[in-house]
Amino acid sequence: MASRATLLSTALAMVLVGKPVRAETVEVFAAGSLRGAMAEIGQRAATMGIQIKPVFGGSGTLRERIEKGEKPDLLLSADMGSPLALAAQGRTFVPPVAFARNRLCLVARHELKLKGLSAPRLVDGLLAKGVRIRTSRPVADPSGDYAMAMFDLMDKAHPGAAKALRDRAAQSWDLPLPALTAGQNATTALFAAKSIDVAVTYCSATSDLTKGVQDLDTVPVPAAFDPQPVFGLALLSDKAAAARLGLLLLSGAGQDALATAGLLKISDSHARQARPD
Repeated sequence: MASRATLLSTALAMVLVGKPVRAETVEVFAAGSLRGAMAEIGQRAATMGIQIKPVFGGSGTLRERIEKGEKPDLLLSADMGSPLALAAQGRTFVPPVAFARNRLCLVARHELKLKGLSAPRLVDGLLAKGVRIRTSRPVADPSGDYAMAMFDLMDKAHPGAAKALRDRAAQSWDLPLPALTAGQNATTALFAAKSIDVAVTYCSATSDLTKGVQDLDTVPVPAAFDPQPVFGLALLSDKAAAARLGLLLLSGAGQDALATAGLLKISDSHARQARPD
């Protein structure tokens, strides 16, 4: 993983060409989990003469679109894998850089009583008969890959857990989706339709996921089971405004904006962060 100094030096060199007279548009392919963060960043970017044109989706899916010929200026991925893959193909202007961290949380029906359980008992709760688990689909969305990594860590405390939990999660990937109401995402709609009991998600996304659904608990994943998601940035064009936006994300103001949206600053230790209630 490259040092942030590489992006810093490149961005500074590009900034030397001078501030644009009018706003420049930067097209950003961004993980869906960054919707709130991009709204925060967009406000700060506007003061720098940068207008963000965001396209949201699963990081793996966005990477595939770039590989097939689409040309955004930046990729903000929920993992480092997709940015590094694009770098290996010679598509990036500087080595990819980590710009934020996240945590994993479970959102669970209150009647399961998962909140407050010790790490081993939490695994037992997930494995209880009939518990239906929802994750994103791996590869297409890093959230799904992180969930699979969490299951592997749980397997160390409860041998055999990984396969059982993966099998349950796989059943959720092709569930028929109910009609979405305003403000709902697919997982929220599945909770509302009582089609799932537990969802694995980023802690930064729990407030959106629980909107409009009663009796859901947010359960932080114990540190021993949390793969500690790292989000990565790939600079894909030589547009000066794109480099300046990347520099903003790594600056104190950008890191504060990401923290406001529920992510962790890249400089902060995962272990030092306060867990959500």
